Amino acid sequence: MRNTSRIARHRFYNLFQNLKMSPLRTIDDLPRVPPLPGAFIFWIDEAPPRCLFVGIASPKLEDGLLERLQSLLESKNTKSELHTSLARDVKLGRQYKFDLKKPVNRDRFLQDHVYFQYLPIQDMKEDELKSFEEFLKESSELNPRYLLNSVSPSEKGKQ
Repeated sequence: MRNTSRIARHRFYNLFQNLKMSPLRTIDDLPRVPPLPGAFIFWIDEAPPRCLFVGIASPKLEDGLLERLQSLLESKNTKSELHTSLARDVKLGRQYKFDLKKPVNRDRFLQDHVYFQYLPIQDMKEDELKSFEEFLKESSELNPRYLLNSVSPSEKGKQ
């Protein structure tokens, strides 16, 4: 069991390195995100960049990363954990001079100050992907500002 754990950590580390090396994307790149399971990191455009949050797109999602990222980024989705977290983040709003309680301002903030990276991962089961997500959340290198759930709103109805 210990070797399996060590092997899993080694694999997670390698996937993390691949994820960090993936191209930086903006909200405009969303239509080109593949409909595959995988992991992602959202960054705030600061110097140095700050990890906003990390997550996964479950193999249960029909459109994988595309569906998960769309559900997080769309302000019309009133259940978006990202928009809920941004709306509550008074400090971040003050820092960027945005009233993040307003959906239009959150959209503008995401457009102007946030980018993301993603990595399709097709050979992992749901529980392995969730373990990888925990690995990312616990990474001292990332230290995500928000710790969101791994289940998207459309996935909740499938459980």
